Amino acid sequence: MTECMLSVAMPNYNHGRYLAEAVLGIATQSRPPDEFIVLDDASTDDSVRILSPFLERFSFMRLIRLERNRGVLAAIERLLSEVRGRYLFLPASDDLRMPGFFERAMALAEQYPQAGLVCGGVSLIDEAGRHLGYFGVRQWNEPLYADPKRFLEEYLMAEAPSHSLSAATIYRRDALLEVGGFRRELGSWSDSFAIRAIGLKHGIGYVPMEAVRARMLPQSFSHQTSADPKKLLDIIARAERLMLSDEFRQVFPPEYARRWARTYRYRTVRDFFLGPELPGGRRPSFLVRNIRRLPRLLPALRLWFYRGQLTAPGGPR
Repeated sequence: MTECMLSVAMPNYNHGRYLAEAVLGIATQSRPPDEFIVLDDASTDDSVRILSPFLERFSFMRLIRLERNRGVLAAIERLLSEVRGRYLFLPASDDLRMPGFFERAMALAEQYPQAGLVCGGVSLIDEAGRHLGYFGVRQWNEPLYADPKRFLEEYLMAEAPSHSLSAATIYRRDALLEVGGFRRELGSWSDSFAIRAIGLKHGIGYVPMEAVRARMLPQSFSHQTSADPKKLLDIIARAERLMLSDEFRQVFPPEYARRWARTYRYRTVRDFFLGPELPGGRRPSFLVRNIRRLPRLLPALRLWFYRGQLTAPGGPR
C-alpha cells in the first residue's frame, strides 16, 4: 500500500462554480486516492461552503485554508509539504477528471516502478464545458513505459515545444523533488519543465486515454502567460538557461535544449504576428488578413530580437 499510495493535492482560488464536479471526478474514481487535500487560497467566493459536504462524505479528504492569497506556486509548495504518498496528482480545481484514469495509471505505475511519472491525454474545454480539442502523444497508441531515450526521441523531439500533458500527470514524488519541484522563475511552465527533466532521468508511463478535460479560462495562470508573448519569451530564456546549467546539463542534451528554445521563440513571435483567427463568418481574403496584421509588424520584429529577461521579477502569482 505504501509503495503505491496516491496523494491528490488540489489548490483552489475562487473556482466554487466548478468545485463539485472537480471533487467528484477525483473522489469517485474506481481507484480512489489514498489522501485528497484541497488547499483553499483565501477564496472570496463560496468555495469552502461547497467543499463542506464532501469533507464529511469522503474520509480520505481534508481541507487547508489560507488566510491570505499566496498564488498558485506558493499553494503548491505548501501542498508538497503536506502530502505523504509515493505518487502525487496535482489537479486544477476547474478541470474534470475522467473515470478510470487513476486505476489505469496506477496499474502502469506498479508495472513500471522505475517510471518517474505516468500521464494520459488531455481534452480542452471552454468555460461552458464545450469541447475545443484533444491531444496526447501522437506516436503512442497503447499503454507503455518510455525509457529516457524513447521519451526524448518519440516525445520531446516529435511534439511541439509547448506540448504539455501536465494536467493529466501523476508524479512519483521523489522524482519530482529530485528535479527541484516546480521552479518559481518558470511560472506557468514550471510543471512542463519538471515533466521533461523527470522523463529524461527516469522515463515515463503513458496511458492513451482522455484522462482530463482541462478548462481554458482567460484568467487562468497558463493563459495569462501565453497571452503575453514577452512574458513567454522570458520563461523560454530561463528554461533554456536552466537546461544548460551545471544542475541539468547531464539531463538535457544541449542540442535538444537549443532546438527547443529556438523553435519555441519562433512560434511565439509567429503566433503574435499572425494574431487570433476571427470567430465565425467567412474567412477574410489573404490580402485583407495581411493588411490587418501590419500594425503588429514592428512589435513582432522587436520580439524577434528580444532574448528574454533571465531574472524573474519576484514570485509569480
